[in-house]
Amino acid sequence: TLTNTVKQLSLLQQDTVDAQNLKTTYPFYIIFQYGEDGSMQVLDYAGLDQAQIDEYKLMELNKTEIQDGLDNWHQYKDRIKPPSDVTIIYASNLEEFYLADDIKEYWSDPQHFFSEAGFLYAYGIAFVCVFLLAMLLPLKKSWKIGSGLAAKIPLEISVAGIIASIAFYALLLPMAWETVTGYFICNPEYTIIPRKLLNILDYCVNFIAWMADLAVLYLCFLSIRQVFTLGLARYLKEKTLTGRILVWFIQKLKKLFHSLGEIDLSESSNKYIMKVLAVNFVILLLLCSIWFLGIAILIPYTILLFFILKRSVDDIKKKYAILLEATSRIADGNLEGTIEEDLGVFEPLKDELTKVQSGFKIAVEEEIKSQRLKTDLITNVSHDLKTPLTAIITYINLLKEENISEEDRKSYIETLDNKSQRLKRLIEDLFEISKASSNNVTLNLVDVDLVNLIQQVLLELDDKITASEVEFRFYPPADKVILSLDSEKTYRIFENLIVNITKYAMPHTRAYIDITRENDVVRIVLKNVSISELEFNTEEISERFVRGDQARNTEGSGLGLAIVKSFVELQGGKFRIYTDGDLFKAVIEWKTVKKDDKE
Repeated sequence: TLTNTVKQLSLLQQDTVDAQNLKTTYPFYIIFQYGEDGSMQVLDYAGLDQAQIDEYKLMELNKTEIQDGLDNWHQYKDRIKPPSDVTIIYASNLEEFYLADDIKEYWSDPQHFFSEAGFLYAYGIAFVCVFLLAMLLPLKKSWKIGSGLAAKIPLEISVAGIIASIAFYALLLPMAWETVTGYFICNPEYTIIPRKLLNILDYCVNFIAWMADLAVLYLCFLSIRQVFTLGLARYLKEKTLTGRILVWFIQKLKKLFHSLGEIDLSESSNKYIMKVLAVNFVILLLLCSIWFLGIAILIPYTILLFFILKRSVDDIKKKYAILLEATSRIADGNLEGTIEEDLGVFEPLKDELTKVQSGFKIAVEEEIKSQRLKTDLITNVSHDLKTPLTAIITYINLLKEENISEEDRKSYIETLDNKSQRLKRLIEDLFEISKASSNNVTLNLVDVDLVNLIQQVLLELDDKITASEVEFRFYPPADKVILSLDSEKTYRIFENLIVNITKYAMPHTRAYIDITRENDVVRIVLKNVSISELEFNTEEISERFVRGDQARNTEGSGLGLAIVKSFVELQGGKFRIYTDGDLFKAVIEWKTVKKDDKE
């Protein structure tokens, strides 16, 4: 008798007091006896029924044949010699019996043996190889591995994919076992498909399942690997669903706080809204504190709130209608109407509408002014061109007469020369102002000494200055004033201004030229006393063909100041005209340019 316990299990074969005590300890037992020929019989048992006894007789202990699982397995059999002349007693208490039954069921599962025999280790090796490939292959930058689909997979999906791939092992194991035993797709005994073809199909399906599982693992590992290239903080922020949601939530929260911070509680509308919300909160708090009575009060409160809101909406509609009517008036061309009512929340819009109305008025006035200037321009051009041309025609006709003296002929020719020169200057000035207005002028910038330039102009116009009987006083600064200007255009500027003074200044008066420097601005001021009353608009006097002499009795084209203004502005300066009674003052301003700025 064999035993693996300290108990004398052989007593179970006897009918003694010790045997009865032992049977109480082991309510489940069975006694097997093998004869000399290896035949087995059950001598005694307890806690088992006959069906279980029959199952034991058919268990591996009574088998003597082993099959190898190959095709036609019944042709390949090995035999083992069973035990002989031995008695085996198996006994178990209540707890151990049911535990042993569970262990037997687990260890008797052929798939468990298949897994323990190496399938689990094979899956583990494949798992590690895929992990290493996902970690090492992206190191080859030229292959650009990991920049496609894997780069878009969030961490949570990658982790779920890895867990799902590992769980898929529970399907790979029975697939592999049934493939090895030849029963995966179908039982070969119940199909006409050849056994070898079934084996190929079994292995192909297994291969596809393995590749799909490992491919999912590879993609997930490749996605998680981005933590090394992006850094942990950036990876959690950009490559996780949780991080993206948190970033989105934080951004919205920041916008909310920013919006709350921008609320101007000093505005009447915002104050009104805050008061309404506060009162509404207090009322709802009180209604919630009195339970069911609060529900009863909530109904009339809601009705009251409806009428209050309706009144507010009606008031807003009324103010909006007033605003809409005002815009319709402006659209129809009525720019004189004003809005006297208080529009509440639309008050800022009313102010902007008033500004638009004023802007339209100014635009209309400017357009009227432009049209008037165009009309005056055409009239003045016609007059100034026609006057010398008429004189030329007249004197040509006089020259055609035969009875004129030589002295008269010379006088007529001199007059023709003067009128033709005047017409030529007028046309040249017209071309100059046209090019300047269209910015079609090329500037040759050089360093110009303004003091020397003005002195040169005064010297060359000395004859006209003497003839005008105006005394010029020039007050230059102590140091030189050098600016980056076009010398020819600048000469023309001061020539026109000084000639203008000689034409329109009162004789026996003084004209002043001052040059001052304030910070980075050089200011040149020319002022004189006019011979006639200054009634012109200072903003229009520098327009083309506009003259202070409205009767146009003095010599001039009306282009002098227009050329001055254009040339000054082309060189980045400002030109303004001021009048005070009979005092005429022209002011030019240029900014000084440092050498560093020029470079």
